[in-house]
Amino acid sequence: MLFLVFYFILFFILIFQGTHVAGEVKNPLGTLPEEVGQNPLASARWGLLLIGTGFLGLIIGLLGFHWTGLAALRHALLTLGVVVLALYGLWVIFFGRKAEFIGKPTVTDGHGHH
Repeated sequence: MLFLVFYFILFFILIFQGTHVAGEVKNPLGTLPEEVGQNPLASARWGLLLIGTGFLGLIIGLLGFHWTGLAALRHALLTLGVVVLALYGLWVIFFGRKAEFIGKPTVTDGHGHH
């Protein structure tokens, strides 16, 4: 029973996080400056992957109550969901946001600071 709780919570999180990252491309929340925005193409791809994995896990999990053969896939899908979530987390932390400074440096006037 506890396994099923974690199983379904994981796939709901994947769906919600996927809709957030995919939706942020068109409707940003405005919490971060534009210089550190996500790459729109990569965000859309991650969003689709997270949403697809989430719905796959939910559908197989729910159908597993009716067909016992599908219930055996839950452990493999839980592992897949954890791996996808971990890879997404690594992407967000290390590769997702790159600062792109759009301003130009000021002209130096030759005076040094002491």
